[in-house]
Amino acid sequence: MLPGFLPEVRDDLHRQLGERDIQLRLGTGLTAAPATEAGRTATFTVTTTDGAEITADIWFRAHGVRANSDYLADGRLTTRTAQGQVRVTETLTVHGHEHVYALGDITDIAETKMAAHAMQHAEVVVRNITAQLRGERPTATYEPSSTPMVLLPLGPRGGVGQFPTPEGPIAVPAATVSEYKGADMFTARFIEQFGPTAA
Repeated sequence: MLPGFLPEVRDDLHRQLGERDIQLRLGTGLTAAPATEAGRTATFTVTTTDGAEITADIWFRAHGVRANSDYLADGRLTTRTAQGQVRVTETLTVHGHEHVYALGDITDIAETKMAAHAMQHAEVVVRNITAQLRGERPTATYEPSSTPMVLLPLGPRGGVGQFPTPEGPIAVPAATVSEYKGADMFTARFIEQFGPTAA
């Protein structure tokens, strides 16, 4: 779990999962998908490739990644990669288009697809569109970090994290994960940014 992250981050994640009586079955897979629909309660039993049986009442599909970009399937704007992504320049324009931007999971940028990266993409896109509206050349560029970062909450007060620093990556404690994300999953941040909406 969390390959490429600091050993202490991975170890702390394993420890916290163990404290919550969550059993990890690493290095194995299922011989067949559950017979029940993902995300719906219904008891089922599956067999792992190492011969163990697991009985549960719900499962979630959390494997395989493909960008939701079927609206580009006709190829009129650009061609997509096998993962459904589009090629972007360092200014986050779609290759071949000076006024069309892409950000988030749809980009072919070699980085983990995370909300934090998409927010950084958005900052670059806003600066470049603002420059173009002023009649200036867009110069803001995006360069993925060589150090992976993560805030992985385990409930409102648990979790693990890793931040990049000029001296290298650092592990952050559960209290920091809670403060930044776990307590409200960034909802307060977005309410502050966009304002509350009427129900």
